[in-house]
Amino acid sequence: MLFMDIMTWDKKDDMEIGKRYESWEYPKGYNEIASWSDLSSCRVFVVYELENAEAYANATFPWRDVIDCETIPVMNTEKAIEITTKLMSQ
Repeated sequence: MLFMDIMTWDKKDDMEIGKRYESWEYPKGYNEIASWSDLSSCRVFVVYELENAEAYANATFPWRDVIDCETIPVMNTEKAIEITTKLMSQ
């Protein structure tokens, strides 16, 4: 299943975020698909697939002191329409 994280932080933490990110590697089981930086604020969007809950915990725990993370389950729109159509016809 795919997820999207919206990660935000206080601008006072910019230097700390940058320092940590330089050496950051996603943990095993956390497969990043794409990421985007919001050029107007302190925010990043990451789309990824997880192999297990432990991978999610390993990816988010080290950042909890400086980043607020909102996790949203997402799906390709065509697939979502296919599933919704199927459910509505039952």
